[in-house]
Amino acid sequence: MTTAVELLQRVPFLAALTAGDRDALAAAVKRRRFVRGQAVFSKDDPGDAMYIIEEGSVRIYLPSPQGADLTLAVLGGGEFFGDLALLDGGHRSASATALRDTTVLALDRADFTDLLQSRPQAAMAVLASVTQRLRETNETAGDLAFLDVGGRLAKKLLELAASHGVPRPDGILLDLPLTQEELANMLGVTRESVNRHLSSLRRKGAVSREGRRFLIRDAEALRRYIG
Repeated sequence: MTTAVELLQRVPFLAALTAGDRDALAAAVKRRRFVRGQAVFSKDDPGDAMYIIEEGSVRIYLPSPQGADLTLAVLGGGEFFGDLALLDGGHRSASATALRDTTVLALDRADFTDLLQSRPQAAMAVLASVTQRLRETNETAGDLAFLDVGGRLAKKLLELAASHGVPRPDGILLDLPLTQEELANMLGVTRESVNRHLSSLRRKGAVSREGRRFLIRDAEALRRYIG
C-alpha cells in the first residue's frame, strides 16, 4: 500500500517541502473512509481540510437545484482535491462524493499553514497548482463553447482513459464504473443525448461496454470524432 509520505509527495505544492516537513505532515494526516455514494463534503461547507485519495475514486461536481449536477472532475488514487481550503479556509466551491468505496488522507488547514508560513518555496508551488486548475477551468469553458456534445463526449472518454485507463490487447478499459447519467453530468447535457452519441461511437467500433465500464477500442476514432 502507498504510504502517506508517498501520497503527499505526489501533491505538487507538498513536494516542494523538505522530506522532514512531509514526514511531519504525514504524521498529522487522518485516514478517512467513504462508501460508494457517500458525500465527502458539500458545496458551501466550511473548508478546513484537503484530501488525497489513497484508494477509490471521487466525483467533484456543482449541484443544481433542478437535479442536473455538473461534474467538474473524476479523481482517482494519488490525486487530491479540496486544496483551495488550505489557502483561504473559505466555503467549499463544489461538492465531492465517493464514486466507489474510497479511502482518503485528510490534511487539516491548521497543520499546513503552520509549515507554509516558514516555507516560501511551498507557497510558490501552491500558486502554480491553483494556476493549473484555472487553466483546466478555461479549457472546460472552451469545450462548452466550441465543441458539440459528441466532441465533448469523445474528449471526456479520452481524458478518463488517460487517468483511469487499463491497457489491454483489445483497447483501454476505464477502471471506473460509469452510468450514462453520470457521463451526462460530466458534460452538462441530457442522458438521452449521451446515449445517442454513444450508440454512434459503438457503431463506429470506437467504444463498447463491459458491465458498467467502458472499453475504448479505437482511440484514434474518438480523436476524429472530436474534430
